Amino acid sequence: MIQYAHFKCQQCGSDMDYAIGQNSLQCVSCGATNPIESTQDVIDQPHDYELTKKNLDYLTPQSSQLELHCSNCGATFLMAADQHAGDCPYCDLNIVVPAEQHRQLAPDYVLPFEVDDKTATQSFRKWLRKLWFAPSKLKLKAFKSQPMKSVYIPMWSFDAEVSSSYQGRRGDYYTTYRTVTRRVNGRSQTSRQPVQEIRWRSVSGHVFNVFKHVYTFASKALPDKFLNFLSRWDFQKVQSYKPDYLSGFQSQLYQLGIDVGYQRAQQIMDITIRSSIRSDIGGDQQQIHQVNSDYKQVKFRLVLVPVYMAAFSFKNKIYRYVIHGQSGKTYGERPWSWLKIIGTLLLLASIGVAVFMYQR
Repeated sequence: MIQYAHFKCQQCGSDMDYAIGQNSLQCVSCGATNPIESTQDVIDQPHDYELTKKNLDYLTPQSSQLELHCSNCGATFLMAADQHAGDCPYCDLNIVVPAEQHRQLAPDYVLPFEVDDKTATQSFRKWLRKLWFAPSKLKLKAFKSQPMKSVYIPMWSFDAEVSSSYQGRRGDYYTTYRTVTRRVNGRSQTSRQPVQEIRWRSVSGHVFNVFKHVYTFASKALPDKFLNFLSRWDFQKVQSYKPDYLSGFQSQLYQLGIDVGYQRAQQIMDITIRSSIRSDIGGDQQQIHQVNSDYKQVKFRLVLVPVYMAAFSFKNKIYRYVIHGQSGKTYGERPWSWLKIIGTLLLLASIGVAVFMYQR
């Protein structure tokens, strides 16, 4: 039988959910609380990338659904293949399955939710009201959107020490003068005018960069435009992972492994590496022809971050939106009212014509 965590109230036996902003579990029935032990200074203990990857190569990832037996109502049900925290569909019992059951790496840290569902809903409605050129009936339809899901999404965090050798060219500006002849008042006049040129020379060198906490998402649940919005987090508030924080929420397993996460982290690191190379080359312009980087001391962590996800339907099309579980900000897809856009353009055009006629 697959083991899972469930948090039951010692006073009345009901579910206990994580109480947002209180760092404790709270009974959904009687309101009793159980504090979650946490520390002010979380110890950073990243894993060795190469060693972990070798160990994972011997395991066959298990992507199939897990069959669970509910200890509360006795029902047997399947948990979605990409989740390890959720509810029993028959009695709403909160369940947290260890990630190892899926032969996955367990989370190391979690950023607890700071925004409750009521505040998240207010944020969504405020976002809707500020949309320009939105259809008139949008707000009424969107307010009847699907219930929001509070979900923890996985992210990889990488460290590395990178030694990079490069070859390229350095360009330095210099000034020359050329003779220019012009006709002024019917006469030829000659003058010397400065001209900026650039002198190129081949260069090579070496730069060293130390990277800490380069984050990449490990989920396929959202497209890049949503992930870019969700890229800013206050990781100073991170807590060591405990299943307590997941009680009452859904939590995704990572769908992008550490090898894919590492490749994406390298792409982010490459931006900084090339910037440091340009600084090392100096001059007024730089050209980078070749870079060879050697990555050492590569470490990683798996972090869960909080997100509200939902969607609404408008004119037979689904529009998704997300709410940042820390800041409460909303980002989403939206429809446009072309009638309003065309009407505004016609109004501006008529104003422009009126101003032109008045000034004639």
